[in-house]
Amino acid sequence: MESLLQQIRPVVQKTAQAIAGVIGLEVEVADKNFIRIAGTGKYSENCGELMNAGFVYNHVLKTGKMIMIEHPGFHILCQPCPNYQNCPEFTELAAPIVFNGETVGVIGLVSFDEKQTKHFMENKPWMVQFIGKMAELIVSNIAEVAAEEESADKDKEYSELNLDDLERRTIKKALEEVAGEVRKAEKAAKMLGISRATLYRKIQEYNLMD
Repeated sequence: MESLLQQIRPVVQKTAQAIAGVIGLEVEVADKNFIRIAGTGKYSENCGELMNAGFVYNHVLKTGKMIMIEHPGFHILCQPCPNYQNCPEFTELAAPIVFNGETVGVIGLVSFDEKQTKHFMENKPWMVQFIGKMAELIVSNIAEVAAEEESADKDKEYSELNLDDLERRTIKKALEEVAGEVRKAEKAAKMLGISRATLYRKIQEYNLMD
């Protein structure tokens, strides 16, 4: 029987791509059976297949709590992994996807180089909040499927609207955090991991002008 996340795999993949596009890190989503449901970049391969090493995710599934691994491959949770002390990941943040009190999956952000890691660490509080909101977005789609309240077309439209709204709120939050600072647009763009041109286009698109 397919897991709840497998039932909405296209939505989860689109959500993962939206996250990666906003924050500039690789994203992976796994269900409680350690099946990779969605992924970007290096994690786009082998979606729908069983993960080889899910030790950190297993901890999140059991505890239902978010965890950040600043040095993957050297954390105690990494010891059983075949890549122990030789992990290609630089930093990892894993958050639970909780539906009706049950952890049904894990969403992870991963950096693979120094530039991504620096961006990750400089914006850690904001990204922790962001990944939590993305997990909530996925759960909202699970709820739609579980309740069978809408048709497939309406469910797709609902997901797209939620993603647009989340992107708008994310950009708005970044702008608020740098309000009053010198070169605030440049700082907001850096925080979001996008170019200033893209930021200006999104500001106009979402009518976020002061």
